[in-house]
Amino acid sequence: MAAAAILDVTGGDVNDELLAVRDTVPRITGAPARTFRQWAAENAHRMADTGN
Repeated sequence: MAAAAILDVTGGDVNDELLAVRDTVPRITGAPARTFRQWAAENAHRMADTGN
């Protein structure tokens, strides 16, 4: 499992590689882990509102 999370950044787009990595950090609420793509979609409006 951990080996699957290692990024191959020697080719392709790094952003695409990051989007493929799962967000496996457990949340305090006990909600199931989300993919980074799901997290980014949920938080895109917050980042746009703050200018980050």
